[in-house]
Amino acid sequence: MDRGQRLYIVGMALAIGLLLLGELIWLPDPLPQRFGADGELFWIDAIDTAAYALLLVPLAWIGGATLGIAAALGAWRRGDRTAGATRVALGALAAKAAIIAASAGVLGALAMQPRRLVWAACLLGAAWVLAALDMARAEWVQRRREHAQPRRHWRAAVPRRSLALTAASALLLLALAMPTSYMVTYPGITINMSRYAQVEGGTAHAPMTGVLVFERPAFPADWLFARLFPHYEFEPKASLGMSLGAYDTLVRDMKAEADSLASAVAFRQVGLGSGATVHGVKVTSVQADGPAHESLKPGDVILEANGREIGDAGSLTALMKGVRPGESVAVGLRRDGQRITVRSGTKPHPDNPAQAAFGITIENALELDLPRPVGFRDYLAHEGGPSHGAMLTLALIDQLTPGGISNGNRIAGTGTIEPDGSIGRIGGIEQKAYTIERTGVDVFFVPNGQETDARKGSTTLNIVPVRTIQDVLQWLQAHPKQAQR
Repeated sequence: MDRGQRLYIVGMALAIGLLLLGELIWLPDPLPQRFGADGELFWIDAIDTAAYALLLVPLAWIGGATLGIAAALGAWRRGDRTAGATRVALGALAAKAAIIAASAGVLGALAMQPRRLVWAACLLGAAWVLAALDMARAEWVQRRREHAQPRRHWRAAVPRRSLALTAASALLLLALAMPTSYMVTYPGITINMSRYAQVEGGTAHAPMTGVLVFERPAFPADWLFARLFPHYEFEPKASLGMSLGAYDTLVRDMKAEADSLASAVAFRQVGLGSGATVHGVKVTSVQADGPAHESLKPGDVILEANGREIGDAGSLTALMKGVRPGESVAVGLRRDGQRITVRSGTKPHPDNPAQAAFGITIENALELDLPRPVGFRDYLAHEGGPSHGAMLTLALIDQLTPGGISNGNRIAGTGTIEPDGSIGRIGGIEQKAYTIERTGVDVFFVPNGQETDARKGSTTLNIVPVRTIQDVLQWLQAHPKQAQR
């Protein structure tokens, strides 16, 4: 085995190792907070930089292919230049050029836009296959030369070593990356909301710790991880009710909306602006086979139905109770800034067949008063979801309050934020409590009613259930932490 083929193997081993580390990336999360100099930097801040370690894989393959090209050209110049030898040399050059091209594509996808991991993964897979085939081709040529066997004794030339290596790596890849019919939720990472968001003219006084958990398609290795580590939960993928692509888009949109809403609520809390006001109902998704799929679109804002004004989601629900399933409804809406009217069919509501439904998901359409700009960091590990809303609101209030709001406490929390400042329920509370427990904070605020499930993840945390942002502020005011002497 020459040096070029060894570099192919190094690249494959690196890819498997980095994939394994990526799936267990939550394990080092508490270290920066427990041992860091100032408590400001969290593990999530290092992940974006660590992701560039993926570049080592295509670089190893490019190095291996380049060495292979040099060796093939040198052998051809020094040795046999018959037509057969020339074909072998040209085949080697073509294979290695393809590996270089695919690996260069991986480098470009990761270097220019690290978040385009799907494209990078596809190119990485192509380069992997090409490298495996090139190793098998080289071993086959070498064995043919060593044994000088006629064609009928093809068994002597079978590249057994390369095939065994490829099979072993393929099995590891399947275990680590083959999606199953389940989703897995497991412990995640913390995020310093005081670094995630910065309001113009504000000053962060203390870390405000939010928490993210991982939820993704389960791979076979996850059942092994569940035996080694606590708080892994599995559920059938069908329970999502939508495709993974649609779910990914939904959670990204929810993250952006939570960022804006939390900003508006924080501004209102400190006396800047009017906060968030409801004006109609926003369509967030439309069932592909539902009665509204040709008339309503995601992003539409419903303002009236059958001539009645629709102020919020509750008023639309009330109106639909008076519509018989199968009847059409005249819907006045705003789409792309223009007011239009469409007619939409209905169907029986899945929870109440006597009530009509459009086959859509909705939320209140909000108008937000944002008197100052707020900048947000873009983290690779923070893909989407609204569960950071409450802690983001607190972080911005802290930045806009002279002296801050922590009263000496190390604060963590979770929960969505609503226009009136109330804190909503979230998923993965057990895993979030376990993740927070490892960081050693003084208090963990959770949505009221979820404290029992939170205590399944931690029996040592000071878990405080709250209904509103005001509840959090009042608790902090009433529980100052004395500085250690």
